[in-house]
Amino acid sequence: MSRVAVIMRSKNEMPYLPEAIASLRRQTFKDIELFAVDSGSTDGSLDILRNTINPEHLICIPPESYLPGKVLNDMSARATQEFIVFQNADAIFQSEDALEKLLRPLFDGEADAVMSAQVTRSDARFIITYDYLRAYDPKNIKGDNADFFSAVTCAFRRDLWQKIKFPEKGYAEDVAWAHECRAQGARFKLAADSVVEHSHNYTLKELYRKKFRHGLRFAHTYGRRTNLFSQTMELCKEWARDLFYALRKGRPDTIPYNIAYRAVIHTALYRGLKEGSRG
Repeated sequence: MSRVAVIMRSKNEMPYLPEAIASLRRQTFKDIELFAVDSGSTDGSLDILRNTINPEHLICIPPESYLPGKVLNDMSARATQEFIVFQNADAIFQSEDALEKLLRPLFDGEADAVMSAQVTRSDARFIITYDYLRAYDPKNIKGDNADFFSAVTCAFRRDLWQKIKFPEKGYAEDVAWAHECRAQGARFKLAADSVVEHSHNYTLKELYRKKFRHGLRFAHTYGRRTNLFSQTMELCKEWARDLFYALRKGRPDTIPYNIAYRAVIHTALYRGLKEGSRG
């Protein structure tokens, strides 16, 4: 039996799914077994998965039943391998040894869970690329951001998951899981040399929904609270930082959207935190 299970989550992942699978097949580390869960694809993604994966390892669920934490737990329960890898079906490994570099800290006993670094696609908005550069800078994964962990492409010991399951209510389940695992002594690591390409140009409405859910999670998991003054001050600080970065990079054309983007994030976080703090 393979030592490593690779689990893909898919819903309408075209045009990225074929290259994501191809990038997995090109990996120098071959001792894997591939699983996938599809939650209602209508763009041909499911046909590709059916032609790629052992039918016993492909699970189809209706879109309305998709809850991230529950899906991660259900699929992890199906895999009996010692190590589990999550690779989003639109996440593309950027080198042939990226999977090996992701797994190496687990094999060497240096960590219990590891995540890959992410870079944005060529069509990503300027401000999104900037946020990714900051998010995956090891110097920034500390303090209030110490629990930052992305399940887009990550690996962990199965026995860690058996001890601590992903929360099945709400979103930002990967960060909440990392918080609980770290609280119980688990070691998390960023494999900065294991890189995947993955990003989304969310509409402002989609961005609001995502960050509102994050606000709920931060209130429930960390007991984080906010008020209008502190949230506004944080927004102004980030506006200034974004402005100087855009000017330094010679991209003043991005400033109007950058302002709207950051305002939506902080408005959504503020409202999510306020609602979450009410229980």
